[in-house]
Amino acid sequence: MPKIPDKILQRVRKLRKEIEDHNRLYYELDQPGISDQEYDALVAELKALEEKYPPLKNQDSPLEKVGGKARSDFKKVPHKIPMLSLDNAFREEDVKAFESRAVKAFRHGPKAPWTYLIEHKLDGLAIEIRYENGDLILGSTRGDGETGEDVTQNIKTISSLPHRLKKKKTIEVRGEVFLEKEDFQRLNEERQREGESLFANPRNAAAGSLRQLDPSITAQRPLRIFFYGMGERLDLKAQSQKALLEELSELGLPVSSHHQVCTDLKDAIDFYKKTLKNRDHLPFEIDGCVIKINEFNYQDELGATAKSPRWAIAYKFESPVAFTTLLGCDFQVGRTGVITPVASLQPVSIAGVIIQSATLHNEDEIHRLGIKIGDEVEITRAGDVIPKVLRVSKKRGKTEIVFPKTCPSCHTKLLRESDMAAWFCPNRSGCPAQIEARLIHFVSKDALNIEGLGAQWISILLKKSLIEKASDIFSLNKTDLLSLDRMGEKLADNILKAITASKETNLARAIFAIGIPHVGQTIAQKISKKVKSLSDVYRLSKEALMEIPDIGETVAEAVIESSHWLKEEAQKLDQILRYKEPAKPSGEWSDKNFVLTGSLVGFTRSEAKEKIESLGGHVQSSVNKQTHVLVVGEDPGSKLDKAKKIGVQV
Repeated sequence: MPKIPDKILQRVRKLRKEIEDHNRLYYELDQPGISDQEYDALVAELKALEEKYPPLKNQDSPLEKVGGKARSDFKKVPHKIPMLSLDNAFREEDVKAFESRAVKAFRHGPKAPWTYLIEHKLDGLAIEIRYENGDLILGSTRGDGETGEDVTQNIKTISSLPHRLKKKKTIEVRGEVFLEKEDFQRLNEERQREGESLFANPRNAAAGSLRQLDPSITAQRPLRIFFYGMGERLDLKAQSQKALLEELSELGLPVSSHHQVCTDLKDAIDFYKKTLKNRDHLPFEIDGCVIKINEFNYQDELGATAKSPRWAIAYKFESPVAFTTLLGCDFQVGRTGVITPVASLQPVSIAGVIIQSATLHNEDEIHRLGIKIGDEVEITRAGDVIPKVLRVSKKRGKTEIVFPKTCPSCHTKLLRESDMAAWFCPNRSGCPAQIEARLIHFVSKDALNIEGLGAQWISILLKKSLIEKASDIFSLNKTDLLSLDRMGEKLADNILKAITASKETNLARAIFAIGIPHVGQTIAQKISKKVKSLSDVYRLSKEALMEIPDIGETVAEAVIESSHWLKEEAQKLDQILRYKEPAKPSGEWSDKNFVLTGSLVGFTRSEAKEKIESLGGHVQSSVNKQTHVLVVGEDPGSKLDKAKKIGVQV
């Protein structure tokens, strides 16, 4: 064997370090630094070099490992059967090569004697669940494939996951935790209102939600789960992938209906092509399809490498990308003080959407990209939703992006907690950007709903020193409003009427409106059942708060801490607002459970939810046997099929 050139050795070392770094970001921190496409390209290059120079193959290679280390703040869970990852295919030729390798390794003949099962490759977090005598006793993440993290309490918050099977069986099953597109979009909209950093994609959101140290935060996220495999066989009797899905469904476990048994590889490839064409109409994100040999006896005979099974392959999609120029970078201050760098871009179209800006997430991401003003950059819509800078494609810029040391709004020295990626401004009560963002939140539709008094007018009122805090809004008069440019008499009258009308509200809205970190609408509703005023919220101890359903230590501490800048304001608002809890409606829809799906016509989702609740109904996130009514908009997806199947009124 000829000597391996030094430049090859250097390239292999660099590739291994990059892949290891990205494995840590993706699997351990739930903060992917690059797109799946970029990561797969690095892996493919390393794999090609190791195959060309066999002496390079050893246990130090990331290609011989699965995932990342389990986090130290979770209890470790060893997997009795390793949770392996899948080899990837990006072209039809790659899939055919997979079959050729399997046939060659199979010792009984030149042709494939098996069938295939092809299913959607969900873009979520792999999980293993163990039931004993029908009871859920353990949930764990993949981790490094050998050892995962104990997330049992968090996994139990997933509404579609049964805590008890329909039969008293001991089983170990594997699946994917994910968020549907609608739920992901709503979650990011809520985080934007809260001034928190946005999740890059549904997978990132699902993983971050499931790996919370506080299960009450996980409970607020509309996580879902589909099962597709098993660890130890135990009491499972199935002899094929298809039979396993049927058996799991019979036990009451959620299983995706998007799969097909194929007699040959051509049928599987046709399924992939149809899926690629229709993926935008699915209610959840997928990044490809998984092709598996269907029969377990053939799977067992083919076995696995240290990292991947030889009987399955992931046939992945490519994300649409575009190239444009970075024109600048702004630093935005959110309502909770988090500083987010936002790239200003030369407008460019991706899949029909014009992109002019993209989040750079945090300082670490700027350093990783090595990005400068004037560079040509490659961008994508991560998860086909949020614009994301993938890499610098051409080094043209000379101006460094310098992350500020002080707040862009109030110049307070920024802080960064040791376990967080984001810098934040600690000046809660005096930072103009945080004050403005909190006031915009206060008047918003889901809060006090002061129509006509939007973000533009809040900004102007602050600049004119007519308001400083939420309670000042109720002291505004017509003279104040008419002193503003472009403010007419009719608009001024309408705003004043809306301010007066907003004084009569329910306590849950007021708690949500005042802007306590981590307290969304659902938590505000639960707190409101324990108190009679805003001031009462700040009389609750940490222990008393944690006795409220779905409130854990993180939320309780956020409420206690917010008293430093909100307690006095709560007392003032108690003197202004009249808390009138709506009488419980009685009628056709009282105490009925509703689910919303698709793009609603004539309603925003918040308006539809409010209307349902005004009629005494409750809004759920997923269709189940407790659902009474499904409200359907355009492109409803799988919820409609499930509703019809179990007889829910549509």
